[in-house]
Amino acid sequence: MGRQGRTIKIVQLWAEGLAPGWDGLYRADGSARAVELSGGARLDWFELGPPLDLDAMLDENPDYVSHVDILRGADVPLPDGSGYVCGGDGAHGSEGFFARLDKDRNLMWIAALTDSNPFEKAEVRGSLATFTNNLGNSVTVDLDHPDFA
Repeated sequence: MGRQGRTIKIVQLWAEGLAPGWDGLYRADGSARAVELSGGARLDWFELGPPLDLDAMLDENPDYVSHVDILRGADVPLPDGSGYVCGGDGAHGSEGFFARLDKDRNLMWIAALTDSNPFEKAEVRGSLATFTNNLGNSVTVDLDHPDFA
């Protein structure tokens, strides 16, 4: 259960195989931040932006979600046994996502991207997780950073 005894929407969406249709980092605690992405599938630049209110966004546009699928090559355990990172695609060819799951495969966070292309590979070295799309371009995040922990 989430804030005020209700289910956090991103956790509910994930359980249904869905992700928000807006570029963002959505955490299981209910917090969210915009994702700034340039170069589309080239992934030239990836940066976290201002906070988002997913509840308000979905209240205004409840159908603005996408089906997501984890791709086999982008589903890897973390070396310390604390969980997994994964990536995959959305309902449209340009959509992709990467996520962190706990050891029971519950969502911790998901970065949903509308113009990144599918993420087909995930690798973890130390605290750095690299997610590579179907064009060979990648985004690396530090799993020790508070936004990605």
